[in-house]
Amino acid sequence: RISQILPSMATEIPRIQPLTQEEVESVERMLKSANELAETLKEVAFTNKWCKGKQKYSGVWNARGTGYPIVGRFFIKQIGVDRLEGFVERESRAKVFGKCEKNMFDMTVQWNNGDMTHVGLKYNAETKESKQLSGLMNATGRSMRFPFLHYTLIPGTNEYADSTNTGSLDKKGIDSKSKDLYDKLLNNLSVVSKLYENISFERMAELFGMDTKGAQSLAECLLKCGQVTGSIDQEDQLVIFETPREATKKFNTQVREVCSLIQQTHDSVVKLDPSRAQKLVLADLESVPLSKWKTPKLRQQLMKRGLNSKGERNALIDRLKESQKGSKKRKNGHSSSKMETD
Repeated sequence: RISQILPSMATEIPRIQPLTQEEVESVERMLKSANELAETLKEVAFTNKWCKGKQKYSGVWNARGTGYPIVGRFFIKQIGVDRLEGFVERESRAKVFGKCEKNMFDMTVQWNNGDMTHVGLKYNAETKESKQLSGLMNATGRSMRFPFLHYTLIPGTNEYADSTNTGSLDKKGIDSKSKDLYDKLLNNLSVVSKLYENISFERMAELFGMDTKGAQSLAECLLKCGQVTGSIDQEDQLVIFETPREATKKFNTQVREVCSLIQQTHDSVVKLDPSRAQKLVLADLESVPLSKWKTPKLRQQLMKRGLNSKGERNALIDRLKESQKGSKKRKNGHSSSKMETD
């Protein structure tokens, strides 16, 4: 059983991926535009989570052209075959929900100012007729074009003014070399948050291979991107995480199980061959100077080793005393001891 547990334990705890010197220098350059780095990390974290398999609508899309309401970055995730969800720039600004069917789609954007935009909806103002699923994704899956109907909430009323237009979204891409670096940064902060309740700027600088000021700035960027939840304590120079450290729970359980199995093995040896167990205990304790042993401490050590009989313990203590006395006599010509039996 132990041989089955130990190999898996080595892979349970996630590990920091060291940055090369070139990567450290790249990060330091990026930190000169810290807000831009934070936004890029946010895009990478979102893409890593949602752009999997054949979900071609999932990703970060840049609005192109007309300005509000088709403006900023659309964070879209395709859920299942035909459902779309997301937000514009940040979740507090606008919620997105919609549907897709092959290369056709439509979405509704609910803005925090009360406005509403129906993306991919073709609307005829004269006939009041509308057609859903009028948005089209191109063959490469990198661009979406669409008509839209926008409702503007008239201030001080519950009435809306409507308008129509067309717009487009282009999927944002990141070159593979840069993405590898961003992935390292996101991974390392995720690992740290799983292993620590809090971490000093100094310790984080050691882990990331940079100076303390750079580590603090990087921590702020990584927290802003939303991959993990936490805060900065400027007074105590700490990054404080709110993420549960699930990664260590299984590992700790396995450590306890291995210790229990070792104890069970030891107990079985004692029961099967008490005399051999005593020899092993004596060999283990002989290296400890007699002057450092106190009777209660020695008794506890012997009981831990399975020698629960008072007679067995006394006999072993006597043997240990004689053994160490003999050793001292050979070195010093005499020895004495105040060790007592039970």
